[in-house]
Amino acid sequence: MKKKIKVMAATVVVGVMTSAMGAAAATWGNYSANVPTFSDYETSTITKTTTGSAYNEVGYIEKDGKLVSWIEDASGSNISSKVSYSTTGRKTMDYTAASTWKDKKVRLNISTSPGTFEDIQTSGEWTPN
Repeated sequence: MKKKIKVMAATVVVGVMTSAMGAAAATWGNYSANVPTFSDYETSTITKTTTGSAYNEVGYIEKDGKLVSWIEDASGSNISSKVSYSTTGRKTMDYTAASTWKDKKVRLNISTSPGTFEDIQTSGEWTPN
């Protein structure tokens, strides 16, 4: 009987840990965009589920393309640091008061860098968490 209780208790602990890990998992959104020269590209919104930083994982950027990305709230206000990129890779965008954005909808904004006078193709995935 004691062995059965220990097995049941261990099962409950693993189940609770798995649920907690699932609840904290980041939600990722994909994008494939033509970023216009004189305006921004905005993704659809995603609900931020943690108090961590946002990430933009750039999988493709057109040759010689230079872009800037940041996070905005649903009304269009900038709420993270801006990061510049001209190559693929992951960039971190830190929030101002990250914990205040948990459970709120935010979006990724991408713009051409100053001095870039043509539209730029890019693609990747991002998470607000």
